[in-house]
Amino acid sequence: MKRFATRSPRCVVAATTVATALMLSVSGRAQTDLTAEFVAQLTTRAQELYDVVGLQLVVIQDGEVLAEAAAGERAAGQPMTPASLTNIASCSKAFTAAAIALLVQDGKLGWDDAVIDHVPEFRMADPWITRNMTVRDLLSHRCGLKTFAGDLLWYGSDYDDQAVLARLHHLPITQPFRGQFGYQNLMYMVAGLVIERTGGTSWDEFVEQRFFAPLGMQASRSAAQRLPADAERAVPHIDGEPIEDHQFRAVRPAASIYSSVTDLTPWMRMLLAEGKHGEKQMLSAQSLAEMWRPHIPIGRGTGANAGDFYSYGLGWFLSLDRGKKVVEHDGGMPGFLSKVSLMPAENFGFAVLNNSNDGVVNEAIKRAIYGQRSGRDGMKELVRIAAIAKRLKRMHENEVKQREAKRKPDTSPTLALGDYTGRYVDESYGPAEVKLDGDQLHVTLLPSKRKLFGKLTHWHHDTFRVDFPDKFLPFALFRFDFDHDGKVAGFRIDCPIADFDFGALDFRLAK
Repeated sequence: MKRFATRSPRCVVAATTVATALMLSVSGRAQTDLTAEFVAQLTTRAQELYDVVGLQLVVIQDGEVLAEAAAGERAAGQPMTPASLTNIASCSKAFTAAAIALLVQDGKLGWDDAVIDHVPEFRMADPWITRNMTVRDLLSHRCGLKTFAGDLLWYGSDYDDQAVLARLHHLPITQPFRGQFGYQNLMYMVAGLVIERTGGTSWDEFVEQRFFAPLGMQASRSAAQRLPADAERAVPHIDGEPIEDHQFRAVRPAASIYSSVTDLTPWMRMLLAEGKHGEKQMLSAQSLAEMWRPHIPIGRGTGANAGDFYSYGLGWFLSLDRGKKVVEHDGGMPGFLSKVSLMPAENFGFAVLNNSNDGVVNEAIKRAIYGQRSGRDGMKELVRIAAIAKRLKRMHENEVKQREAKRKPDTSPTLALGDYTGRYVDESYGPAEVKLDGDQLHVTLLPSKRKLFGKLTHWHHDTFRVDFPDKFLPFALFRFDFDHDGKVAGFRIDCPIADFDFGALDFRLAK
C-alpha cells in the first residue's frame, strides 16, 4: 500500500511527516563509504530504539553486498534473519512495472497502448478517460482518481480482480487526468490484467518465472497463498501484538509479494547494474530510463526531495540526494512495512523490512544511511528521529482523545433500534446489512464480512460506534440519516485512516 503504500497506513503518514521535516539539504559534499560494522550497529540500535518486533536490512555499495543484518524476532521465540519473508507490500509495484517493461521489450506491448485494447472490459467513470488511458498511465498514478480511491473494494473483501474491475466505473474522477498525482492500487491491478492478457500467464507466474527464478530469489513468492508450509515467514504485528496476515484475493500486482532482504539483493543489484544479471541483460537501458524518469510531479518539497524534482516514474518514486537521483519505494500492509532505495549513479542501495507496522523506523534508517554517507553522524540522526516519532505518537493519542471528547452525552436514537435494520447498498462498494439481535444492533459490510463487521454501540443521537475486529483500523462512527417521512434512508461512515476512504461510501437503504 503505501502507503502503503505504501502504499500508507497511519505509520506511513507519520513517516511522510518525518521525511518532510528531516530532508537533507542538497549539497556538493562527497559521498562517504559505509562500513559493515555501521550497518550491523544501525540495525540493532534501530530495533531497540524504536521497539520494533523484527527488522532486517541490506546495504549494497559499489554494486556489491556490503552487509546484511537483522534484529528482533520474526515470531515469538524465533529470531528475525535477513532471509525471513515479509510482505513487501507496495514495493511489489516495481516488479509489476518491470514485468510490463519485459513485454515491451518482447514486442508484445507498448507503453502507450490503450488499456482497452488489452482489457476491453476496462471502464472508468469518464468515457473519454476510458478510451485514452494508456499502460503508462496505469503505472504512474495519474488516472484521475484520488489517492487510495476504491481500496475498500479489495481490502479483506471477497471480490476478485474481475469483480473489482467491474466496479471501477462507479468511482468518481476527482482530479485532472494526467495532471495530478493520485496514488492508485487499483490501476496496478489493471496492469496485472494487461500482463496476463499479453504475457499468456498470470501475473503471479510471470513475476516468479521472469524475475524470481532467473535472479535466484528462491524463497520469494508472489503472494502469501503461494508460500510453502515450511517457509521462514515473519508474523505481522500491530502495537507489538501478532495479527492475522492479509490474504490477497484481488489487487496482487499492487502489493502482495513476499520476500526478504536476502532475496531482494539480486533484484537490486540487477537494477543498479543497468538491468544486467550475470551475463544476461534482463532489463534494457531504455526500460530503466522509462521507469526512472518523472511521469507526474507529486508536489513541492525541500532538501532531498529538491522541490519540483519530487515525482513518480513507473513503479518508483524519484527524488534527489546531494544532487543525485534517488529511486525508491515504500510499502505498507497491516503489520509489515518495507522500503527499497537506490542511488544508481553511485551504484548504491539498501532495503529495510520490518514486521511491526512501523514506517518511521524505516524512514529513520534511510535518513541515517544517507546522512552517514554525506558525512553526518547517522546514529545521531536515528536518535533524533526517534524523539520526533514519540511526539507524533503523542499527537495521534491526543487526536483520538479529542475525537472521543466530541461525543455528546445524554442523547438517544430517534427511532426504535429495529427501525435501523435492513439491507443497505453503496453503488461502488456493494451491500451492507444491519441486524438486531436482542437489544443489540450489528452491522456487516458484506463484501468484507471477515473484517468489516461489529456491534453498533450507541454514540450519540443517530450515530453508533463500531470497533472492527481488524486492529489496523480505528473505531468507526456510523451516522444514520432520514428521508422526509422520518424513516431511515441510509448511513455514512467516519473512520479516520489515511489508507481507506470510508467517507466516500454512501449506503442507502435498499427498497
